[in-house]
Amino acid sequence: MARVDRQQRSNLNAFFGKGRWNRKTGIVIPRDWFEVEVIVDIATTKNPVYLKGNFIAYTDDGLVFPCRTQGDYHKNFRSRDDLKILGHWIKGKLQQKGVLELFEPVTSQTLEEYGKNYIRMYKLSDSDYYLEF
Repeated sequence: MARVDRQQRSNLNAFFGKGRWNRKTGIVIPRDWFEVEVIVDIATTKNPVYLKGNFIAYTDDGLVFPCRTQGDYHKNFRSRDDLKILGHWIKGKLQQKGVLELFEPVTSQTLEEYGKNYIRMYKLSDSDYYLEF
């Protein structure tokens, strides 16, 4: 997540980017502030234990939710069914620590003040991973 400053309108800050364009109506629907998708670096995605596809995430603070990786090299790490779930977890932790206010962008300084710029994943089984942030 350390590359957040180079991705000011995507990744953790999709809210500030282009909304979703509805081809039928031509209307652009803004993204929710909690919507996130973590773009994982290629060195990590090449690791043989890196997760691919659907899995259940168990977090360091007791949450459990479905996730998935997809895209080229499975680089897009997201919550499944609702892109806001992962965002609520990440941004919620930043807010609880007092380093992020609602509707502010996540920056490298935000992550530095939080004390971590990564999510660590531990494999529990083929379909279960423990996430630490």
